Amino acid sequence: MQKTYDLYRRGIAYWYLLLIPLIAFGFYKSYFAILFAPRPSIVHIHFILMMLWTGLLIIQPLLIRYKKIALHRSIGKTSYIIVPLLLIAGFFMIRFSYYRNLNEINNQLKQGTLQVSAAELLQQAADFVRITYLYLFWLGFFYFKAIINRHTTSVHARYMVAASLTMLGPTVDRIIYFYTGIINFFGVIPLEYLSFLLQDIILAGLLIYDYKKGKPTKTLWVCLLTYIIGQFLYYFVEHKAFWETFVSFTMQPAP
Repeated sequence: MQKTYDLYRRGIAYWYLLLIPLIAFGFYKSYFAILFAPRPSIVHIHFILMMLWTGLLIIQPLLIRYKKIALHRSIGKTSYIIVPLLLIAGFFMIRFSYYRNLNEINNQLKQGTLQVSAAELLQQAADFVRITYLYLFWLGFFYFKAIINRHTTSVHARYMVAASLTMLGPTVDRIIYFYTGIINFFGVIPLEYLSFLLQDIILAGLLIYDYKKGKPTKTLWVCLLTYIIGQFLYYFVEHKAFWETFVSFTMQPAP
């Protein structure tokens, strides 16, 4: 078994270390550089939970690599608290982003620099948060699949890889936007589609690796297809009335 899943037990641990410079670079301008600027507490809470989750992603496979199985299992149980809290904080970050975007659009309307109807205003705000909804769903789905398969190491490891790829999108998107100013490639392709492509390539590469090694590929097929379907829906729901209705409903203040 050790040899069968060598890539996931050994090699993957060091690839996770790349998250450290990527996050530092990607979030420098939007977070670290303005760390002490006045901002809602939810921004800091979300970031702290995200760093705790990233720490788990890095530490856990290293513990497996160095055969610290008992410690791996003990630390892994902290994710039962960290990830649900991260998902909750992620939802409140969506609310924060949604209402901030609404306020920005309203200010543009008052200044006369933008002309949209009330319906278009809500649609723009709904479209703005669809990427965060997508990553939140992916993280919850793959983490849940990983946990229910925690006793099947090969399946657990692959679902955790899929869950970890939710860190890639927000990080890469920020690097591209803040350091190049690019919003759309060639004027038509949104920058987030590059992250989508990277996620698909990584999962497809792992799937091919498993296939060539004669390993079961079902788990990675589930991961890859879930990503592709999510990416398609991300494109499909843009400017759709039912999406705006869903977002408006979920963004309503609690009674």
